[in-house]
Amino acid sequence: MVENKIISYMRISTNNKTQKVDRQQQTIIEYSIRNNFRVDEFVSDIITGGTKADNRPNYHNMKKHLRKGDALIISDVDRLGRNADDVIMEIKDLQAKGVRVVALDVPFLNDWEKMNDDSLSKMVIDIFVTLKAHIAQQEKEKIHDRVMQGLDAARKNGKKLGRPATGVPKNFIKEYNKFQSGEYGNMSVVQFAKLQGIAVSTFYKYVNILKGN
Repeated sequence: MVENKIISYMRISTNNKTQKVDRQQQTIIEYSIRNNFRVDEFVSDIITGGTKADNRPNYHNMKKHLRKGDALIISDVDRLGRNADDVIMEIKDLQAKGVRVVALDVPFLNDWEKMNDDSLSKMVIDIFVTLKAHIAQQEKEKIHDRVMQGLDAARKNGKKLGRPATGVPKNFIKEYNKFQSGEYGNMSVVQFAKLQGIAVSTFYKYVNILKGN
């Protein structure tokens, strides 16, 4: 019979030099000592926070090997994905595989005893996912309201609005809006341009078109 494993996942951003994997690891080790268990394996990715969970090589490989009854421990639940939607999707996917997710920064999700009880664990995860989705929706509505307020202000100032000029790919517009709203975290323009497969000069060209310059 294969024993269940306790795996820890850590992620730090490539554009945040102050973040360190060992800080996350130490926090998790201290938690394991307090709760009398040992972490079997530590997995980490040094990658931009704007990268989807399944596009992180070490996370992707780890996830493939997780089995029902295993536990995944993270110091911060948002390390599971690039945004709220990604985090929710990952938690649901892990739960469907029968993997227990323990997030040290979230009340109840950081209770080792509760998260080792199948029925309690499922209930806590379901409540968390519902709340996370609700908060994410509220944030999207706030962003939409701010955009609409900005458009109204632009109209009042006589700025001509309408469909963006041709030459700007629809996908760029979609991702640029996410970039502007903060969904890509602290990603720099250079990193964002590279992720979109364009030159920095092209990035600014598209932005100027969108701004009507």
